[in-house]
Amino acid sequence: MKIVKYEKKKNGIYQIFLDDGNNVDLHEEVILKHELLIRKETNTNLLNIMLDENRTYIAYDLSIKYIAKKMRTEKEIREYLKTNNFDNKVVDDVISLLLKNSYIDDYIYSSMYVNDRLLLSYDGPLKIREKLVSLGVCDDAINEALKKFNTNSQIDKVSKIVEKEAKINRNKSNVLLKNKILNKLMMLGYDRSISLSVVNNFNFKNDKDAYDVQYKKIYDRLSKKYSGKELEFKVNQKMYALGFKNNYE
Repeated sequence: MKIVKYEKKKNGIYQIFLDDGNNVDLHEEVILKHELLIRKETNTNLLNIMLDENRTYIAYDLSIKYIAKKMRTEKEIREYLKTNNFDNKVVDDVISLLLKNSYIDDYIYSSMYVNDRLLLSYDGPLKIREKLVSLGVCDDAINEALKKFNTNSQIDKVSKIVEKEAKINRNKSNVLLKNKILNKLMMLGYDRSISLSVVNNFNFKNDKDAYDVQYKKIYDRLSKKYSGKELEFKVNQKMYALGFKNNYE
């Protein structure tokens, strides 16, 4: 089959017009690889080979655009290509090319991810590890990147979280406040022993002010329904549930 003409489309794709009246779209890399500009002819067998290769180059270009938006892991790219209906062979070939050309690298990805979380979030090392594992990053790369999140870094982050929570929850009893903060620190992925140490050494406010605020709110509400000893019992019951152990008298 003779090639009659080439017509450039977009994204490196050319439409090839054949003398049998058919036309196919081929990636420029495929055209160059098989020297079609020089030979200006093909056959059925070669055309089928080129069409298979074509899928790989199209998927590769799509992956590069996907990576250009933000760095990706191998797992993310595999899932992305499969959602775009590329078969396993094409996906494997693209991943090999991306690895060869250093477009995907677990060590660089995990290092950048940890830097980002350290600077822009309160996420702790355990939460960061969990996220990187879910993205398919290898353990060695994760362990290397998390060296940046050492004990001192954790203490600094945890201290800031404790200070912030103590400020915005000043009407809670110290008992409830400490439990709330510890639960939050566990959810954020911080080491439990470090969290306990920081919380236990933090200078929390005197419970008296918080007690007075909560007592008045509860008393005013319950006094509409109860009185005398029953009111006192109900108020103390509510205060105890909020972590206040005495009336500070």
